Amino acid sequence: MILRRAAEHFRKQDWTAIGIEFVLLVLGVFLGIQVSNWNAERHDRVLEATYLSSLVEDIRSDVAESDEITRISTQRMAALGYLIRNASGKALPTSFDSARGRIAIENVPPYDASDPRSIGIAMFILTTLKGNRLTYDTLIDNAGIGVIRDPSLIRAIRAYYAAVDGALVFETEMKQSRVALIDAEQQAGLSPADGMPADEIVHAFAGNPRLLAAARNYWLYTNRHLKLMRELRIEANAMIARIQSEETP
Repeated sequence: MILRRAAEHFRKQDWTAIGIEFVLLVLGVFLGIQVSNWNAERHDRVLEATYLSSLVEDIRSDVAESDEITRISTQRMAALGYLIRNASGKALPTSFDSARGRIAIENVPPYDASDPRSIGIAMFILTTLKGNRLTYDTLIDNAGIGVIRDPSLIRAIRAYYAAVDGALVFETEMKQSRVALIDAEQQAGLSPADGMPADEIVHAFAGNPRLLAAARNYWLYTNRHLKLMRELRIEANAMIARIQSEETP
C-alpha cells in the first residue's frame, strides 16, 4: 500500500509526500523490529524465570538427599569409630595429614553399644548421592543457559554442579573401600546380616589386622563423605538463596 502510494507520488513528483511515505515506511519497519525484539525478550525472561524456579526445586531435593546421606554417614562413622577404638585399644585421631593438608575428623555422636541395631548393619549401609540435575542438563544440552542474564549466576550454577560431580566421583572411590571391608569380613567368616552384638564384632576385628586396616580405611572415607555432604548442603542452600534473589524484582 505504502509503496503503491509512493510510486504515485513519484510520478507526480510530489517530493513532500514521497518524504512522508518514506518516513512512515522506515518507522513501520523500526516499530515492527522493536515489537519482535520485545516479544523475544519477554519470552526469554519467562523462560529464565521458569528455569530458575526449576533449578531451585532440583537443588532443594539435593538438600533433602544430603540430609539423609548425612544421617546414615553419621551412624556409620560412629559405628566404625567405636569398632576401631575398642578393637585396637587406641584412641582415634582428631585429624590427619593428607595431600589436601591437615584434615579434621568430623564430630559425630558416640555409638551406643546397647543399641539393638547391629553395629555390622550400621557399618554396611551406604547411601550415596543421586542428584537431581534434570533442569541443569536441559539448560546445558539445549543451550538454554544463555537466557540467564547474570554471568556471575551462571558461573555459580556451574560451580555448584561441579561440586556435585566431585562428590559423585568421590563416592565411586568410596564404594571400592566398602567392598574391600566386606571382602575382608567375608574372608573372616563375618556378615552384616549375622546381627552379631557389638562386643563380638569388636573381638573378631581385634585379632585380624586385615579387618582393622579395612575398617580404618573405610572410616576415613566415611569421614570425607560426611564432610562433603555437609559442605554440599551449605553450597546448595547458598545457591537457592542466590537464585531466589535473582527472581526477586
